[in-house]
Amino acid sequence: MEMMLADQDSWDRYAAAQWLTMRRWLDQNPDDELAPQVRAELTTEPARYARYTREYLGWGVFALMKR
Repeated sequence: MEMMLADQDSWDRYAAAQWLTMRRWLDQNPDDELAPQVRAELTTEPARYARYTREYLGWGVFALMKR
């Protein structure tokens, strides 16, 4: 069995990469029907993440072997 857990720094990099991808998509697709939803999320999500999520959210990967 193997276990790998994320710390706050790796979680920050993960979230920031998502926001960058969304921003790039929005820049390339400003008239898409999903653009208002993406724009709204980019407006609120970073602050929400910093205030409420960052301290408590984490992730881990578990690799199990059959015995």
